Amino acid sequence: MEKDLVSRLEETANRFVIPLRMNEGFDEQALLHLQEEIDRCGRAWRNETHVPKRAALILAELSPAIEACAWLYEGDMRQRIQEAGLAVSEAVTVALD
Repeated sequence: MEKDLVSRLEETANRFVIPLRMNEGFDEQALLHLQEEIDRCGRAWRNETHVPKRAALILAELSPAIEACAWLYEGDMRQRIQEAGLAVSEAVTVALD
């Protein structure tokens, strides 16, 4: 089950971040799915003594990756992506707190 959770987290993160990085735009649905997956992982690992290393790396890199992508865009879109990065960071904090 742990491997499935980590794989789903990675796939969901990629579905949101890769199009941003490729300058293909912002996908609101992909962001919502990413936040849901982060929450799912948090619930699954809440009573565990550790978070799988691969998942920890993915979660740690999400916000900086989104922030870096924001600079590929201008104006309102940049602002929207930066806000998404903050929302993802907050979701990770809540999930792992």
